[in-house]
Amino acid sequence: MISKKYKTFNLCYIFILNYLFFKVESFTPIGRLAHSSVLVGNKLYFFGGFGTSCSNEVFYLDVSKSFDLAVPPWVDLTPSVGMSFRSCWGTASLNDMEQTIYLFVGLMLDINTFEDAFISNVHSFNLNSLTWTVPNIKGTPPKRRRQANNVIDDTGKMYIFGGAIDKNLGSPTTTYFNDMVILDTVESSWSIITPANSPTRRHSYTATLLSNGVIVYIGGYEFNQINREVDIKQINLYDTKSQTWSMKVCIKIF
Repeated sequence: MISKKYKTFNLCYIFILNYLFFKVESFTPIGRLAHSSVLVGNKLYFFGGFGTSCSNEVFYLDVSKSFDLAVPPWVDLTPSVGMSFRSCWGTASLNDMEQTIYLFVGLMLDINTFEDAFISNVHSFNLNSLTWTVPNIKGTPPKRRRQANNVIDDTGKMYIFGGAIDKNLGSPTTTYFNDMVILDTVESSWSIITPANSPTRRHSYTATLLSNGVIVYIGGYEFNQINREVDIKQINLYDTKSQTWSMKVCIKIF
């Protein structure tokens, strides 16, 4: 009869051989904040983020199958298609027609020196070729910013509201924005508007695009003489068709 010690030795030996020759190793990303994420079909993609420092990682989670929440089956793409820079506090959206993810980069750092390495506000990731490019975009680009969120509508227009710039992005002072930056990913052009009744300058909100073309903005931090949290009951609405703002206030119903 084969002893338990012999069986254990064999199992350990097989594991070591698999690791050395086949590189079978699971990937577990470290905890982070300030990353960007996009759901593409059944795959939830993640870009960058801040753990011990800003990251250039690209990985995804296939949510089409059930899995153990304690050990999700992450798939790491970084060795082959990692970003050429470190990114955090950016925001990303999918142009489904082009199968391309557009990353508005936020903080952009050199891989090795961790110094500011800004090249362009936008980098694109093609899901078919798994390649990164810097789009050539016509028009006046917006000022650099971080902690904004964006959405892309069904015509390929990406809407980026507000955000903030500080010394990490090359500004001597911290400034909040309340402009609406629009990137037409089809025509590859910028436009920047500040419609009447725009909300206060803010960042770190949520942005959700409804089927009727209205973007719903909730929460975040605003600057209105002082820096403070946005009242969670205050719902700001941006109509992408008429390019107008409106606001609703939630009430408690007993």
